[in-house]
Amino acid sequence: MQHLGTKVVRVALLLSALIFLPVVRAEEGVTETADTLDLVILSMGLNILIAAALLWFIIKHKDNFVQNRLFLSIIALLFFANGLLFAAEGFLQLKGATLSAQSVVFLSMLTVSMDFYTAMLFPIIFVLFPSPIFTQRKHVIAFGVLVAVTYLVLLTIGVFELLPLAGIIFVSNIIMLPAFLIPIRWYLLYRDSPSQIERNHAVAAAMLGIGILISQGMFSWPSLFIFGGETLVGGLTGLTSASVSGTVSWTVVFNHSRFIMTSMFLLYIVFKELTVSKEIVSPPLRLVALTVFFVGIANAMVRGLVDDPLLSTLWEFFAIRGTYGLVRPLIIVYLLLKFNLINMGNPDVRRVARLVALVLISVWVAMVFEIFQAFLPIPQLLSAAIIGVVLAFLIGWEDRVFEDVARESEDSQLSIIDEFVEQDDVSRFIALGLLTMIIGCFLAFVISGM
Repeated sequence: MQHLGTKVVRVALLLSALIFLPVVRAEEGVTETADTLDLVILSMGLNILIAAALLWFIIKHKDNFVQNRLFLSIIALLFFANGLLFAAEGFLQLKGATLSAQSVVFLSMLTVSMDFYTAMLFPIIFVLFPSPIFTQRKHVIAFGVLVAVTYLVLLTIGVFELLPLAGIIFVSNIIMLPAFLIPIRWYLLYRDSPSQIERNHAVAAAMLGIGILISQGMFSWPSLFIFGGETLVGGLTGLTSASVSGTVSWTVVFNHSRFIMTSMFLLYIVFKELTVSKEIVSPPLRLVALTVFFVGIANAMVRGLVDDPLLSTLWEFFAIRGTYGLVRPLIIVYLLLKFNLINMGNPDVRRVARLVALVLISVWVAMVFEIFQAFLPIPQLLSAAIIGVVLAFLIGWEDRVFEDVARESEDSQLSIIDEFVEQDDVSRFIALGLLTMIIGCFLAFVISGM
């Protein structure tokens, strides 16, 4: 208990500093917004790197369980779509002033379609991991096709404004909310189970739930439960104002219904991981849950204490979106290594996995310093020196951490269903996912009038 108290104090001090810096900067006055392009470019590179590595694992090493390969293919599509999103956004920031109106519309709609694409992948991800909900081939294929068709239909309706945006968000929530219940179900069923494999399923479901649903309002829990809701909430076309005079904003209502579910999931994980018995505690899950929990508190305090609109925008981008860009790749890579979703017994696979881990560490450190520099600008030379020291320290620990996470042990075993789909179905799912993505890009091209 004393060791836990020390960890909590350290986290509280760090987050207090993160809150203190923006408030001090607000008192001093912010004259210009920090450049967010570097963070966008780093996010793009990180997502495309992970997607390419996963596709290499899937295509080259077919000896892996088909269940694992199918999950890896969906995760690869997720990161590839995120990479396209960041690429379009970065190009807009870099060349937006010199582009034609049609090009700006195309890139803007491309970010919307890829954002919606990743959201529609969430149900497939939760259906496949940590254990498949559907164990018959025809059900898995039918579900994948249904999600792809639904995405294209809703995107077409939204692009051509055939129905109000609130109706599209309502239908999207009808699809996504039941899927969000899947990791919650795994966690509630098995967290206190006497079986190690069942507890592994609970921990994996919670980690995956936080990694995926962190973009679905987990940082907003203090605003939802204490202040009654965000001023701005995410929609299919960006942020939507919650203050609608004289009418009910159904877009806000539908988004808050999704945010409340994910926030309650986070709060329960925090409570459970702080009270679970020492014998079955999961330190990584506890650390991740507490980090997201305290970032939510920091988010509410900055919104309540900082009046400077420039600094509020800066916080929104770096501390909220930046953290989302950092947390998801890190958690997903941890899950892939921890639960042996990649065949780590193969020396070639292990070398590539280690290389990806090293690159991930390098990009992750650079992204963290981009966030810190936004609130506390320091000279580039000093920043480079600090990054070098931190990288040297982390790379020194990388071998020990990698071997500890990637080792085969009792706490890394999950149930495997050997033949619930065929080996060739993995390639079919990748082809279907890429085709759906291309059609989404084509719709963005059509609406731009190019």
